[in-house]
Amino acid sequence: PTIESDCIIMLSTHKSKNPGKMLTAHLPGNWSDAGLGGEARRLNIAPAARLKKIAIEMDKEAKKIGWPFCFEADHHGPTIDIPIIFVEIGNGEEQWADENAADAVANAVAASLGPVNECKVVIGFGGGHYQREFTKIVVDGELAVGHMAPKYTIDKLDEDMFRQAIEKNIEKISKVAVLEDLNVAQKDKIRKLAEKFGIEFWLVT
Repeated sequence: PTIESDCIIMLSTHKSKNPGKMLTAHLPGNWSDAGLGGEARRLNIAPAARLKKIAIEMDKEAKKIGWPFCFEADHHGPTIDIPIIFVEIGNGEEQWADENAADAVANAVAASLGPVNECKVVIGFGGGHYQREFTKIVVDGELAVGHMAPKYTIDKLDEDMFRQAIEKNIEKISKVAVLEDLNVAQKDKIRKLAEKFGIEFWLVT
């Protein structure tokens, strides 16, 4: 069936090897293979300003119930042509059944609906699966972050995937944000790609 929407918000569960409470949000998409669904080497359209609004509300609701909130890097399917965000309760069955967590997610998503504010958008490189640094930048600052590529994907990053990260966004990208945990070769690779596409390179310190 055809879906007509400017953005899909998927409410889901999140499973991790590490037990414990966690509320997360992320964009689906695959930087390399598609082991968890979707198409290999395909990113979705990033609604960064909407993701920022959701993150701010999720962080507020998470604090009320004593849970952490964190972005995850882009991962898993589906691959579609409509902007999409996953909002998740983790990390296991005990947490999935927690009514306070469910209420927190429902309240946050409801509060995030409606118009979004204009903001400068960056794409992020570095960090782990949990994107704690970019979460802090978005929740505590003025910037929004669209696609997020963890450190373990950078060695396979090429011009095609970088182009997708720049082009598959609702908003125009103003900077490429790179975390300090990348090695010199990885930073140099992203700096050269940013120069090729005429995007400012920002080393987050």
